[in-house]
Amino acid sequence: MTTQAFATIVGNSLLCTIPETDWHFFIRRLDGEIHVPFSKFHKKQISPADVTQYIPNWKTLRWTRIKDSILGKHESYAKDVEFEINVYSTEKSPKKHQEVVEAFLEFMRNI
Repeated sequence: MTTQAFATIVGNSLLCTIPETDWHFFIRRLDGEIHVPFSKFHKKQISPADVTQYIPNWKTLRWTRIKDSILGKHESYAKDVEFEINVYSTEKSPKKHQEVVEAFLEFMRNI
């Protein structure tokens, strides 16, 4: 996957979608506060290099499955230094939790 994601601010999160994929991710502060610098990405492209500003330890995160996710069929999250990232499949996606995490990691390897 060599495409960039498109970001939108939703509440206190930066929601990232990648065209023609069946999964999404969002980033938010661990303390739940609004992160004003997210605004520079609103309705713009965001690259894996941009994501590393918020999730610098993306290669070594410990992922936790969210049971009964309201966002998609399969959602997992991981906490980094100051931010949390959630990855989830769309309703029509056949991807399971680990496959969604692997899709995110594959996206990030394109730094």
